[in-house]
Amino acid sequence: MSYVDDMKRELELLVQHHRDVPLPPEDVPEFRTFRGADASRDMIAVDGSYSFLLNLSSWWLALISVGLLRYRFDGRAFKRNDWRLVQRMVGVSTFEDFVAKQDDLHRSLFDFTKDAQEQPRDMVNEYRRLIEGQLAINFADEVEGAIVAMDGTLSEFPKQFAFMERLVALCEKRGHVLVGISKDSQLHSFGHVLTDEDLMARCQPRLPHDALAYARAPKASEAEKEGLLYGDIYYARLHPQARKWFRVDVGTFRDDPDFVFGQLAPYSKSLLSVGYPLPLIEAHRMAVTVRHLRPVYQEAVLKAALRMGLDVRTILDGLTEVEGRRRSAFHEYLDKVARDLR
Repeated sequence: MSYVDDMKRELELLVQHHRDVPLPPEDVPEFRTFRGADASRDMIAVDGSYSFLLNLSSWWLALISVGLLRYRFDGRAFKRNDWRLVQRMVGVSTFEDFVAKQDDLHRSLFDFTKDAQEQPRDMVNEYRRLIEGQLAINFADEVEGAIVAMDGTLSEFPKQFAFMERLVALCEKRGHVLVGISKDSQLHSFGHVLTDEDLMARCQPRLPHDALAYARAPKASEAEKEGLLYGDIYYARLHPQARKWFRVDVGTFRDDPDFVFGQLAPYSKSLLSVGYPLPLIEAHRMAVTVRHLRPVYQEAVLKAALRMGLDVRTILDGLTEVEGRRRSAFHEYLDKVARDLR
């Protein structure tokens, strides 16, 4: 047998479990149609990113960048009214004796992620979410009646540094629509072999071709996250030509999802990514520059470390890729040798 035979066998299995898999009854998922609002609120969009810069033994240095933008849509054009950019440098460790010498925040990050396979990455990700939440709270407290759109799920941080409960309470007080919109979701909330997003796409022909629609995820899937998740889980098509369904966590106005999705739809008309709110696209573009400009930040780290007396070889060997893997790792060396010998 060759790899071609393996490929054919695996593809046959894939076809059986994807194309030919029976879909659920007509009323599952339970789709609801809605119409976009004629007059939309301002949208406050928050997204963040990170880049690892240095790894010395069991210690990593990363730079976190969080962007916030406030947009208005007048029915014809999008207008940016305000923005914020927050950057924080964070050092995390997977060695418990070292963590014990750090502050409460770092110890909480360590305890919250200690069972994760990629603990350094998860620690930095949780820190990023904390900064996103704090920035959203500070900004949303200055305005009334807006949409606060967070990237990702509306899930909680380690309890002693909880922010989501405060953000929900603030949005209720100020009359904000609070949502969390995930770029990608691989959940099987409906208990189907297809992921929720793929299931929505396969069942989409049941809807009118020009319909805006949403479907509530089974409540049992939310119960599994009780204590960590704030909001109701939906999957929504926010534009008739949207290329995919997005998971949307609704944190306020939970008794009126038609109103919530009606407010989101006008911001999802941009040709940059039809069906995904433009302000979140722009917030992502602002935050992700931390990865595009990583050589600049690494140069700053190199200069500072040299002034502090670290050996230049130690520093160079500790420089990392974006996700924290050392550029000097032997696997990277072998890959380079393989490329050079072509």
